[in-house]
Amino acid sequence: MRIILLLIFGFIIASAQDTLIINAHIRMLPKIMALDTRLKTSSSKVIFAVVYDSNRKANAQLIADEINKFHNGRVSNIPFIAIAQSADEIVERKDIAFVYTTQRCSPKSLKKIAEWGISNSVPTFSYDVADLEYGLLGSIAIERSSIIYINKSTLKEGRFHFENTLYQIARLVE
Repeated sequence: MRIILLLIFGFIIASAQDTLIINAHIRMLPKIMALDTRLKTSSSKVIFAVVYDSNRKANAQLIADEINKFHNGRVSNIPFIAIAQSADEIVERKDIAFVYTTQRCSPKSLKKIAEWGISNSVPTFSYDVADLEYGLLGSIAIERSSIIYINKSTLKEGRFHFENTLYQIARLVE
């Protein structure tokens, strides 16, 4: 009986931590997108894509809906909309301004998204900091405080232009 209670308690704590991370990402990532200097001149709605792999569309759609609800279609005077897209669909598009990959994307999909982001100068952020090894640009970790990690090699390889504020608060990693 104690083992079952411990397992249930562990599951509840793990779920709460995932919710905390997702909520932090929902609040912070559009603000990071707004630091992209290329978007300052855009008068049309920019597209924030929440990218999923395999059968996780419902999760991605929920995140996109929460982003739209929380930011009400605007961040730093930049009109935007968050949409859910599969990893296969995203590489066919040219109108995406920012990409956020959800949990449990396959390494193959992450590499494909990273290559597409670099070639199209689209910032790619991930749920998990460990995904930076596949070439994604950044992630946000919740430690004692929220920490933004930027992949230094991807930053150099791509043609990304952010306001200096991001570079001052982010940690660059190899």
